[in-house]
Amino acid sequence: MDYNSFSAQGDISPFAVTKKWWEEPIENLPAALFGVVKYLKYNQSIRTTQLLTSTRLYGNLTLMGLNGLTYSKIASVTSASSSRLTYNVVQSAIDTVVAKMAKNKPKPLFLTSGGDYKLQRKAEKLTKFVDGIFYENKAYELGTQIFKDACIWGTGALHIFIQDDRLKFERQVITELQVDDMEAFYGFPRSLYRTRTVDRSVLLAMFPEKASVIHDADTAKPDDLGSYPTTADQIVVCEAWHLPSRKDANDGKHVIIIDKAVLFTEKWEHAFFPFAFFHWNKKVFGFWGQGLAEQIQPMQLEINKLLWVIQRSMHLAGSFKILVENGSKIVKEHLNNDIGSVITYTGQQPAYITPPIVQPEVYSHLQLLKQSAFEQAGISMLSAASLKPEGLDSGKALREFNNIESDRFMTVGQEYERLYTGMADVCIELAKEHFGEDGEYRVRVPDRKFIETINWKDVHMKEDEYVLQCYPISSLPQEPAGRLQTIQEMMQAGLIDPDAGRRLLDYPDLEEEESLSNAALDYLHEILDKMVDDGEYTPPEPFDNLQAARKLALEYYAKGKCAGLEEEKLELFRRFLSQLDALNAQAQAAMAPPQPQPQAQPQPAPQSDLLPNAPGLQAIPGGRQ
Repeated sequence: MDYNSFSAQGDISPFAVTKKWWEEPIENLPAALFGVVKYLKYNQSIRTTQLLTSTRLYGNLTLMGLNGLTYSKIASVTSASSSRLTYNVVQSAIDTVVAKMAKNKPKPLFLTSGGDYKLQRKAEKLTKFVDGIFYENKAYELGTQIFKDACIWGTGALHIFIQDDRLKFERQVITELQVDDMEAFYGFPRSLYRTRTVDRSVLLAMFPEKASVIHDADTAKPDDLGSYPTTADQIVVCEAWHLPSRKDANDGKHVIIIDKAVLFTEKWEHAFFPFAFFHWNKKVFGFWGQGLAEQIQPMQLEINKLLWVIQRSMHLAGSFKILVENGSKIVKEHLNNDIGSVITYTGQQPAYITPPIVQPEVYSHLQLLKQSAFEQAGISMLSAASLKPEGLDSGKALREFNNIESDRFMTVGQEYERLYTGMADVCIELAKEHFGEDGEYRVRVPDRKFIETINWKDVHMKEDEYVLQCYPISSLPQEPAGRLQTIQEMMQAGLIDPDAGRRLLDYPDLEEEESLSNAALDYLHEILDKMVDDGEYTPPEPFDNLQAARKLALEYYAKGKCAGLEEEKLELFRRFLSQLDALNAQAQAAMAPPQPQPQAQPQPAPQSDLLPNAPGLQAIPGGRQ
């Protein structure tokens, strides 16, 4: 094995490394790969130092390292810093930004590219399939944590993998990942390395066929890539990915190794790593991002210094002073804090003074630094304190105020949406590779009314048949004033009637009201979708909304004809429309006004025999004319 020495910014690494570890024979792979990882760690001390500094700033602790027990190990618990007065503007700004931005839940949406009706229905189901994977793995909870990681370290990462024939998500601590800075100069590295300590029993369960080498592997030692002694029986594991140079190349590789042994190796044919990344602020060059903690680091350090000055000043000059002239005869025991004490003196009387403890300029400078730190983060100090500006009482004004602050995070919000589209992309590609086109992989998708189960083989689509987009799920206003203002606007627009509006003003549950209002249409969509998907026919009922049912059925029928829906399913729609017409005719007949009954023709008035031509005279039965 031919090793070469590399240089980074003039520093020569003491570790021997090989340029193309993925081409090494399997017996040389552990030494080659560990050599590369140790080389990168040795020559990227600047990044490690910044990660450690940002972690200290957010946690307000003096950590000794970024591995294992060092996250909870403080450099000196007895030092003055443990009792030093602090104001953690880094943590306050990060927590405020996370609460403001991560409450949105971006939803990946699959759209067909010129597909027929069958492909469009597949795209809708594929969207639900990904929703089910997100729900199963608590993707939005992990996304919030990754957002916070990016604010602290500049980059957050989510690892996506297949375990026990299920897609799994896990938060990836960014300090465990490494790339070559020269290779990643333009932001797209070809190789990615992950180093972590794993419990020996976990490795034995994952790779039972490698039990002998796992048992013989050394326990992690203090000099093994920064790990520290622990009571746990852990082993240093290195996992690496190398992307293929082109689509049909065979030089992509994925390996998992321990000391002197290869646990797993396979060809890596994808043009991506099995991670979804989120960067708080993309740097001009390189792969890693710049975190919010790094951006406001100088202001936090200056705030710490000013607080130290104020604390020391309060301690040294935080009480009154007594001026006693030399030579004056004063009994010092009389200078006490007794009430109504008598002080005897001869000569100059003692003078009590209260000197200024801290100059006002120090406090104003401290306030300016705090304000500047929040402005750098793009938020106001009122938002950090969960306060609304004075005078903003209406729901419309509060929503407008939130929108003004949200504009500052437009690019961050778009990057956050790309995190979820990246998750969806990796999930689909890994599912294609592992389950093929006809594999069985069922996920459960929660809905407002029931839980739907979707199978992978029913939603599989080729890459050129769909386009993946992402849209944020906007939430209703959280403040009572904002919710009440929304209800009033919906009443004025005619979206809800006054009776429903009055009920919502008393208990503002807009979701329940919308669910009740849309129940009839939801039912119609459900039975029409079943005709399209499964050929299952449900006849209309007289109690359905017949006008809406006919309109929807005609739209489904027209769309099916344009998109090439099967003839037998189109016949179901014709049958449905015919029955709707019959029900409409019956309803119209029942509502028609009753027709008048035919009357008998009136009999002519009898004429008098005596005066037959006399008008107005009629015969009186039984009497004279």
